[in-house]
Amino acid sequence: MKRKRLLLGVILLLLVCSACASSGSEEVEEITIWSFTDEAEYAVEHFLEENPDVKVNFRYIPNSQYQTKLRSALSTGIEAPDVFALEHAYKRKFMDHPSAANLSEAPFNADELIEQQYEFVQEVQKDVNGNVRTIGYQGTPGGIYYRRDLAKEYLGTDDPEEISAMISNWDDIFEIGERVFAESDGQVHALPNWNAISAVQRGNVERPWVENETLIIDEERLKILDWAREAREKNVLAMLDDWSPGLSASMQSGSVLFYAGPTWYLQHVIKNDAPDTSGLWGLAQGPSAFSGGGTYFSVYSESENKELAWEFVKFYGYNHDFLEKLSVEQSYFTSNQLVNEELADEMTDEFLDGQKYFEFFNEEATKVTPVVQTRYDGDIDDLFNQNMNSFIRGNISSKEEFISKFKQDVQNYFPELNVQ
Repeated sequence: MKRKRLLLGVILLLLVCSACASSGSEEVEEITIWSFTDEAEYAVEHFLEENPDVKVNFRYIPNSQYQTKLRSALSTGIEAPDVFALEHAYKRKFMDHPSAANLSEAPFNADELIEQQYEFVQEVQKDVNGNVRTIGYQGTPGGIYYRRDLAKEYLGTDDPEEISAMISNWDDIFEIGERVFAESDGQVHALPNWNAISAVQRGNVERPWVENETLIIDEERLKILDWAREAREKNVLAMLDDWSPGLSASMQSGSVLFYAGPTWYLQHVIKNDAPDTSGLWGLAQGPSAFSGGGTYFSVYSESENKELAWEFVKFYGYNHDFLEKLSVEQSYFTSNQLVNEELADEMTDEFLDGQKYFEFFNEEATKVTPVVQTRYDGDIDDLFNQNMNSFIRGNISSKEEFISKFKQDVQNYFPELNVQ
């Protein structure tokens, strides 16, 4: 009897163990992704199509809350995401922190993969020691978007190459601006605001705001003050704030000739703000090559799902089939130079009157000079811009006063820095 009971017990134990093993084998691999934009939902959808046996929890957090929530999660490890998005302006605050996995190391070995990307993208994905810590899927070289109807009326042509030759330096742009303002009886300006000058000129900056804990003001940044003041005096600027209803209205009505913007400016600004202007736009080269913004993804170093997390990041940056779909279906210029070059001859846009804009941005992307940021740069940019707004409106009377006030603001904001 005891022997039967023992045998029955052994059988039951084996059945339980078998059930546990079966249950364990059916566990689904799972990752959590955080982002300040919902763009990645498209990538998640296609990633799941290729990986139907995994689960992805995507969480969109508004940009106004994102940095605070992400910093708390990564520092405490409480409900921290396996993958997290970083915006170009503040990515260095997180890239140089141990919470961002070193993607140059095994098993990631990202150094080989990033060679597919434009040089300026490769550089800004690396930390202070040259290790890859984040991967950008978005290519953001810039150009000068212009209204073709205004160009024909005031410049005699809307041909992109001819327009590029006319606006290759700021002196020529200001001369055009003065003339257009006069000929239109003050109804048309060449540029929307001083930041159109700044967006382009930042492409010439060679040094970050901070080196060796000391504030550095690159001379190329100071040129923005001189040109902005001259542009204001010559009625070149429409004095419209970025992202304002007035700027949106100018695109729709045709009261501004030139807008400086990166690749995403077409899809997310012009098409949104001026939906009735299809075919009225062109792209030209300006005084210098530049880039603007960008979104990147990093892997949490303490994640228990680093392998799957990396598979998603790698998919978003280097899966050519996916990137081609992203480009074609969403008119999206990616960071992957190989993919963009494959598509360059076929990618046109009706808003640009059929201009081959991938071809245009491919060329501009090779000219962009990478500037390695520090964790201070995004915040100091904000301080510089705040003072520029005061300067251009006459609330700061001189260049010397601007520099003095700007330095004081930086010192107050970052007392640990050496501000000379």
